[in-house]
Amino acid sequence: MNDIAPALNDLAPGAEVLPGVYLLRLPLTGSPLRHTNGYLIRADDGWTLVDCGWDMPDVLEALRSQISEIGARLEDIRTLVITHFHTDHYGMAGTLIGLTQARMLMHRLDWIHIEQEMLDFGGMLDRINSWIRLNGAPDEMLANEMRRSEDNFRRYTIVKPDLEVEDNHEIVVGDRKLTVIWTPGHTNGHICLHDAERSALMTGDHVLDPISPNVSLAREYQGNPLGQYLQSLRKVAELNADLVLPAHGDPFRDISRRVRELLAHHDEREAEVMEAVSHGERTGYEVASALPWTRRRRSFFDLHLGQQRMALTETLAHLEELRSRGLIHRERRGDLLLYSPGTPEAAD
Repeated sequence: MNDIAPALNDLAPGAEVLPGVYLLRLPLTGSPLRHTNGYLIRADDGWTLVDCGWDMPDVLEALRSQISEIGARLEDIRTLVITHFHTDHYGMAGTLIGLTQARMLMHRLDWIHIEQEMLDFGGMLDRINSWIRLNGAPDEMLANEMRRSEDNFRRYTIVKPDLEVEDNHEIVVGDRKLTVIWTPGHTNGHICLHDAERSALMTGDHVLDPISPNVSLAREYQGNPLGQYLQSLRKVAELNADLVLPAHGDPFRDISRRVRELLAHHDEREAEVMEAVSHGERTGYEVASALPWTRRRRSFFDLHLGQQRMALTETLAHLEELRSRGLIHRERRGDLLLYSPGTPEAAD
């Protein structure tokens, strides 16, 4: 398209990726992801910001500085749209709203999660640890999860959205309309924003390139997040968006191409999980430890404990998706869940 910046690699903070749409790089100090991408959109009555980073002083400083270089002020933000509740996307919302009086939009299901889980921090942590213990996690992983969760929680300032959006809700920004595309999987209430007129899609953490988004089964009774994610991938592929504006990494082109790659990745991972359970009963931890990880296909035991916990909950998401189709059997024995090959006829 003629109105899209031709070079999409290594864009500087403040780059105009579409007319009136600016890329912000919000630091993730200490994270290998390096930054979260926010998107600032001009309108006649102020600005709309999509995602705001976690609640840390360096993020607020970066936000002020980059907005100023664009020629705006923090106080000019009128609307804040949150793609999902994770701390690097929603964490600063409360602080930012206090400074700007902006109205905030978030999907209804993610706000329900915040109310039911995050406002009961101790209960949330107990539920996470009980689940991963049931799947064979060692004591050191449980202790690390407690430290990680406590550190993560300090990067939030929780605030209620002014509007809880649903699928197909239209957000008017100046003379543009952004359509909310509900894409559950990464979180229950994850959303993408579609600018159909300009064939552009803000994908949050739903579609990234070159990394594969994290889809985890992090607690019992969470349903089948990977099944939802795969359906959501096919849903956004049908939009045929030319420009993809993700929350991490650089913008890229052709949503359909990237969806095909992600679906192929999950097919490959499914085969590896099936192989890992083919020789007898295994805990989720034992399955995860038998798989290669990262694009470099590293050993599970070469990962640090936080990465191992994410690897375990990603593996559990694959096991649950396979179980939903009857390909995996799960049985509780004592204080552990054990997984083994199933048959399609056994699907729930």
